[in-house]
Amino acid sequence: MAKQLPAQPTSSPIARLFDMQTAASAVAAAPVVPKAQPAKEPGAVPAPPPVSNQDGPATDARWATVSRPPTAALRFIKRELVLTPETDEAFTRLIELYRRTTGARLSASHVARAILRAVAFAMPAVEHEAARLGPMKLPSNARGRAIERERFEARLADALLAGLIRCGKESEG
Repeated sequence: MAKQLPAQPTSSPIARLFDMQTAASAVAAAPVVPKAQPAKEPGAVPAPPPVSNQDGPATDARWATVSRPPTAALRFIKRELVLTPETDEAFTRLIELYRRTTGARLSASHVARAILRAVAFAMPAVEHEAARLGPMKLPSNARGRAIERERFEARLADALLAGLIRCGKESEG
């Protein structure tokens, strides 16, 4: 007999993918606390040290806002994505780009977590741009509706990109 779930799961895979708590727990570094000393703020994740970038400023303290419940250990949550050939090609190219430029044997999961970490960093600006979309109706998955789905996803992508650009401009000035 199946066990009953403790909470009602989110119905939309996209909603689960962009759930802030899940994304934060997936990309947050585990706090390093000696056993003899308790953490100052339960659940707070210390900010990573600034990383200098030749093309821009060092990362700032906004990463420190990512937190997880105090009892949660570092864990991985499996997600399944259904990609179109075009999005799969873009994702594969991105993975290959980072493999080539870093010389590391990165997996798709490494790159996906990096993308979500960047989105989490820019979430206030992304949320602002997403609100500008207004109510939208999810297109049907029926045959012959591919163009509607592509337009729908393009609008989401435009809002996401506008939010990331907005966050970059806010960080500069």
